[in-house]
Amino acid sequence: ARVNRAKTSKNLRKLYRIRQRRFRHAINAMIKTIIEDAYALSVSEIVLGKLKGIRESNHSNKANAMINNFWSFKYIIRRIREKAEEYGIKVAEVSEHKTSSICPRCRSGRVIKRGRLFECLDCGVEANRDSVGVLNIGLAWGAKLPAGAVNGAMARPLLLRWDGMRWEPRRAMSDQPMRTLEARISRL
Repeated sequence: ARVNRAKTSKNLRKLYRIRQRRFRHAINAMIKTIIEDAYALSVSEIVLGKLKGIRESNHSNKANAMINNFWSFKYIIRRIREKAEEYGIKVAEVSEHKTSSICPRCRSGRVIKRGRLFECLDCGVEANRDSVGVLNIGLAWGAKLPAGAVNGAMARPLLLRWDGMRWEPRRAMSDQPMRTLEARISRL
């Protein structure tokens, strides 16, 4: 019986190593794509939100907690720093605390936060709270908001799909109008 347990443990370790290699390959490919795009756009500095305490402050359901516990945050940040350094791009980490509490358009603090949705009571902006946080961090670092950036970040997400070798950009939502059958189905 002891021999079988040893064999099972050995197989589990092997499967774990395979999973870890695949995960790291996908992450490294994503980071390479992001850094190369940043370099092509003449980005001189990348600002990351500090992820410290993300596992401990996770107040949601068990499935979400399990997902968060499989991410290698330190590994990802270390790889971003290493790859950015190769291209001469600086990397800074900033706190995300209270970044989705102020409207990036009118700078008002009169906001409503429902789940992941952000709504400004003064100018009427509705956006994803994560998008609002990113825009506020950018504003704090001297970035200028392009027209429509607040709502555009929520309305036109870019989807990257992993094909086993590289990340392929695809629009998450089609710009084409829905066919009538699809429109009727979504209304049901």
